[in-house]
Amino acid sequence: MPVSVLYVDDELPHLMLAQEYLGVTGKITLTCVSSGKEAIEALRVKKFDAIVSDYLMQDMDGIQLLKYVRANYEGVPFILFTGKGKEDIVISALNNGADYYIRKGSDPVVQFSELEQRILQAHEGHHAKQELAAREQLYHSVLTVQTEIFVDVLPNLTIIRANDSYGALYATPATDLIGKKFFHDISDDDRAGLEDTVKSLTMEKPVADLETVVTYPDGKKAEILWNIEGIFSSEGTIVSAKITGRDAGQAEIAREVLLESEQKYQQTTTDVPQHIGDFDENIPLNFIIENTKPLGNWLLPELIREMKSNKVYGIAATAGAEGFRAFLIFLKGEPEGGIYIDRSGVLYGDRSILFLKNSQIFTFYPTEPEIANRFVTGCRIYDKSHLRVSVSNPIPEISSVRKGIGNIIIDLVQNGKPAAGLRVTIKSGGKIVGNDITSPQGQITFQLLYGKYTGVIVNNVGIFRSFTFIVDKPELIHSVDLS
Repeated sequence: MPVSVLYVDDELPHLMLAQEYLGVTGKITLTCVSSGKEAIEALRVKKFDAIVSDYLMQDMDGIQLLKYVRANYEGVPFILFTGKGKEDIVISALNNGADYYIRKGSDPVVQFSELEQRILQAHEGHHAKQELAAREQLYHSVLTVQTEIFVDVLPNLTIIRANDSYGALYATPATDLIGKKFFHDISDDDRAGLEDTVKSLTMEKPVADLETVVTYPDGKKAEILWNIEGIFSSEGTIVSAKITGRDAGQAEIAREVLLESEQKYQQTTTDVPQHIGDFDENIPLNFIIENTKPLGNWLLPELIREMKSNKVYGIAATAGAEGFRAFLIFLKGEPEGGIYIDRSGVLYGDRSILFLKNSQIFTFYPTEPEIANRFVTGCRIYDKSHLRVSVSNPIPEISSVRKGIGNIIIDLVQNGKPAAGLRVTIKSGGKIVGNDITSPQGQITFQLLYGKYTGVIVNNVGIFRSFTFIVDKPELIHSVDLS
């Protein structure tokens, strides 16, 4: 079925050229109007597959029409087709959701042939994007109904924290499993393999994955994919590990379907390059970088930490002597999209970050949220284990009665020096409400409800010291001398 196009231009010669040259292949049907007002009236009475508009018109310009379309007909592809080539117009068009920006040329055969290709591409890309959005929703729905298993262990696999999902493996309250070994009922050989996996983690390679089959008390078997992330002292010694488990079966099926939709979307859009040679073409990603003032340069770990802290939107770019180029797209401070290009081809999403190294320097270009969101589509990162940096997470509420919340800094000192790399577990009413490792300055911060708490300090041997404290104001420091 031909693609129905609404063509808007207030100059009659351009409308006549469009009617003569556009759609001669039979792939497009054309409705021409000569003003923004006429375009709005046409949209009210008929559904169009795409809109092509001039920029400079008497009653409203193309950007104003674009804003109206995005507010009322969000998904329909919109192409700005104009002789005006100012950078601020291009940036404004992309900021407001234009699919393409095409400059008019002198040869009508060439320019309308290119325009037709972009219309067809935008139409196909629109449907691929809708399918991708549906697949993403399915994927996240699968993950949402699954309950993740969380376990924190010492290097010898002694459990210091576990959630109810881990307890469900043994039909036992999770708190009763603290102090036992992770998978305490497995063979000595299997446990030794697990210990070797944890102890093999380093600050350069802090994450490992493994898959096991577990049997629940009701006899149900499940393939669990475990992600093990090491926590290290300032000297680089592993002091504990965070273990996260997820049922790999349904998630993998949804993931395969999602990747198929992403590949289909990538084939229909020029928003992201398909090859290293394509990057020098007039694609929006290249244009944005060339016409945006950079915010600064950071090594990869510093970049992740800085953007997370400032919750910014934008594109981070790096290049190497080997001829590769890599991009991370940030949404509200989180690296949500990735592209890696070398002479062998292009990697998107999860695969794009496998070759990134902490020593690489990225330049960050801030953008409007709409632009960043646009580039993430089709190259979304789901597994961020290669981009993890240490962060401090607020402790969840442990009471239904909200009295007040305070930030407490626990300061550990031993023999007059900061006690770095020690794990501190916070308990309230017998429940664990917080876990973290002291910084090189011997400090750790928790966000807690007002009340009385017990702190337990754990080293490689086991429980080293316990102490009590009270949170009764917004900001306070509690010092503990371990000498």
